[in-house]
Amino acid sequence: MKNIISDFIKWFLIINTGIMLIVWVNIAGYDTIWTTIIPQILSASFLTSIVTTAFFSFNPRKPIKVPVRIALTFAHYLILCIIIFVLGALYDWFELTIKGGVMVAASVAGVYFISAAISYVLSKAEADEMTHALQNYKD
Repeated sequence: MKNIISDFIKWFLIINTGIMLIVWVNIAGYDTIWTTIIPQILSASFLTSIVTTAFFSFNPRKPIKVPVRIALTFAHYLILCIIIFVLGALYDWFELTIKGGVMVAASVAGVYFISAAISYVLSKAEADEMTHALQNYKD
């Protein structure tokens, strides 16, 4: 349980960072921003972090083949798009048009790539630290 909570916190912080960057890009042209955007961003981060934590916490007993992993990743992306689309409609972030849907898909993809990059950097640093500790242990 402790691992799931720490994973959720990690993903919440990573995803929230990605969402904040994408929102910053999307609202850069406005003169002012509305204060209600902060709890809206936090709620989007919270919901998508729940889904992402569940996605990455699932450890099957057998290795997953590449086509299945791709399908699962695509399903994860679609679930995130649905969450953001529903929240966006609820919070009036965009128009309910094809253009609005494309904007949601692009924004979720942007957050997905930012989150993947942050996760990679954090994982690489952790792996390097473990390798260094093992080398010190051998010596």
